[in-house]
Amino acid sequence: MHDDRGKLMPRSEIFHDAETFSSSPLIIPPFPQALKMVPVEIDPPDHFKYRTLVSTPFSPRHAERMVEPLRVIVNRLIDDFIESGACDVYQTLAVPYPTLMGTIMLGLPDSDAKLFEDWTHKIIHMSATDFEVAGEAVIELYSYFYALLEDRRANPCGDMMSTLAAAEVEGEKLTDEELMGFCLLLLIASIDTSQKAIGSMLRQLATDDALRNRLAGDPSLIPSAVEEFLRLWAPVQPARRATKDVEVCGISMKEGDQMLVLLGAANRDEREFPGAADMVPDRVPNRHLTFGTHIHRCLGSHIARLEMKVLLEEFLRRLPDFTLQDGAETEWSKGQVQGVVKVPIRFTPGQREEGA
Repeated sequence: MHDDRGKLMPRSEIFHDAETFSSSPLIIPPFPQALKMVPVEIDPPDHFKYRTLVSTPFSPRHAERMVEPLRVIVNRLIDDFIESGACDVYQTLAVPYPTLMGTIMLGLPDSDAKLFEDWTHKIIHMSATDFEVAGEAVIELYSYFYALLEDRRANPCGDMMSTLAAAEVEGEKLTDEELMGFCLLLLIASIDTSQKAIGSMLRQLATDDALRNRLAGDPSLIPSAVEEFLRLWAPVQPARRATKDVEVCGISMKEGDQMLVLLGAANRDEREFPGAADMVPDRVPNRHLTFGTHIHRCLGSHIARLEMKVLLEEFLRRLPDFTLQDGAETEWSKGQVQGVVKVPIRFTPGQREEGA
């Protein structure tokens, strides 16, 4: 892309130039609702006002508080299938784990986790193929959060929903539309993207004995390995909208045109990542763009990293010999949130640790 002086600009300039490349709408086609997801579909100068409302719960210091709750969730889920010797680990672990984490983050009952899984799937993965079903899911989600926020206004309890119910921007309470935009983003961002990243990670480990054995034998490598899994399997490919006529990488775009920013492709650029197609668990530096960059860098990046780290630590500790079942085929999700959604594995049966 070139600026007005003809200087070649880096691809990441799309993220840095919010005046030319709006983040609204983020999805192609847009979700079946008129409300913007807050703050990710809010452009400057208003973006920062909304982002700061929920920045503290997602800070590194607060994220660290989630380590032990996450460890409990992982081991509880592993207990449910470890005696069987075989399972689809995407369904038994990758799907429920982020959902249960999300309920803790948002202060919601874990008994509602299945509802959130269903709504998230329909809204994200069916909006392009079954608009009516996706629209019904949005209405159900909004009805749920409207009632919840009304309760938190009357009975605040210090959770994130209570924070949102009382939040103000420039002295004004958030409107119902703004609150629903927040709820939609927080629910989707905390569930679907993590499910797909975890599914892709587990499938790679199930097909690479050397990598799996190396991480199981040296857990100190897990944090850097998580970064490499994130680089290789970026789950989100966000959209941007041109606010004026512009040229992008030699392609002329008109005002209003939308584009997908393919983070997965950027993360495999050999100029930045030598041997980009290879899994290098101790790759340094690793400046991947999976969480985006600049003002819209993912708020939940610290949580996501911890989520994957804790899962790997516990999973490899308890099931170090898991492999893909014979004849298993890879199945990928469709749309802008991408990842493996079927990981049938076999392993040496183990023992439950519940109550240990």
